[in-house]
Amino acid sequence: MRFDRLRLTLGLWLRMLVATLVAVVGMTTLVVVEVGLAALMAAAFIESIPGIVIPFFAVGVVATVGFGLWISIAAVYRRLLPVSLVVGRIDHDGVADVLEWFARGLTRPPVPLTRREATLAVGIPSIALAGYLAIDHLPHLTPFLLGFVVGVGLVCYGTGRLVYNEWTADGAVRETVTEATRVPREADPDDDLEAERAALQRRVDRLAAQATIPSPTVALGRSSAPVAASVGYRPSTSTIVVSRGLVERLSERELEAVLAHELAHVINRDAAVLTALSLPATKFKAMMVGEDQEDEPAEDESTEATGESPVVGPHQGFMIVPMVPVFLVTTLAIASLARYREYVADQAAIAITGDPAALASALETLDADLERRPATDLRSHRSTAAFSIVPPPWDEHRFFDRTRRFVARRVFGTHPRTEKRIERLKTRTGDLER
Repeated sequence: MRFDRLRLTLGLWLRMLVATLVAVVGMTTLVVVEVGLAALMAAAFIESIPGIVIPFFAVGVVATVGFGLWISIAAVYRRLLPVSLVVGRIDHDGVADVLEWFARGLTRPPVPLTRREATLAVGIPSIALAGYLAIDHLPHLTPFLLGFVVGVGLVCYGTGRLVYNEWTADGAVRETVTEATRVPREADPDDDLEAERAALQRRVDRLAAQATIPSPTVALGRSSAPVAASVGYRPSTSTIVVSRGLVERLSERELEAVLAHELAHVINRDAAVLTALSLPATKFKAMMVGEDQEDEPAEDESTEATGESPVVGPHQGFMIVPMVPVFLVTTLAIASLARYREYVADQAAIAITGDPAALASALETLDADLERRPATDLRSHRSTAAFSIVPPPWDEHRFFDRTRRFVARRVFGTHPRTEKRIERLKTRTGDLER
């Protein structure tokens, strides 16, 4: 038993080392490629300043100043005359109504750009003009050198923003999982469900006390699909999301084992580790589909399910050649690590409860239940599959089903085969009985 635990720990650290090296090399490669491309684009932009940018910059300045004056005057006028802009100076006939409509239009100028778009529209030409003037007065400063400096700055900003968004995205993930499991909101409380949730919270509090860690929050949803998931980067701010369907289908021992498994993910900070190591793949997808599209909420059907692919522009196509290998290798390393961390979480759950048979039985129950469920019930579960204890059943395809299943489940899957996990747990049960 001790040898198995040592082998599991060594296997985890070996995979962690490989995934970390792959992530560092991948992120470095992406940054170098992005800096080079940004430098070339910035240098070409600076070179085109005399013939293109300066006239547009002049027009932009005039338009910006004029639009700013319009907004300021309109705001003052609305404050002085808040009710009737025509103010009864002419009779209220058809002409007065038209004048009133026209006056209100003048005092409410349209805002065609967001604050960010307006900043970019003014800031980029201003920086480009300043760079052109610097090149004109500093003989050793070339367009490519200045473009390289600008490229480094843009890439550092973009990468920093990506890292910040990823490390603050656990709230969005929690929202996705709680919505999929239909957790009641504070504005719509459910007293019966809250009583069940409080009982689950006491269970988790006891298990957390055994593991000597802060107890995560428990959220209970109304969904009939069996779901158990843990989200959050730190134990004190994590949430274990459980569906009522899971509670109804498991015995007391099985439910305790599943809660211990999810608590093990929290203890091992699996979400934080996998998020950090997935940054190169996340950056690749952001560069391919664009940052604005990446920030949009995901649809119910993923691109894998619908067969659709993001639109790739010409400049993005130029970057695909060196970056696709980085994306594939990083994704493979992360998938391998994620599958192995399920075994580690199973082992930690056994250490907490001392009952491997209960966890094996729970996995059998949940896997069999999902196999029996209709496709309509499984759609919501698929949205939480990456966080749940067992993956949803495989949808058979007419062509190349075995190959597609092997690639999706064995190569890029985030969960090992449930049968293999059960086999390991039963082996541990036999060891404990001896």
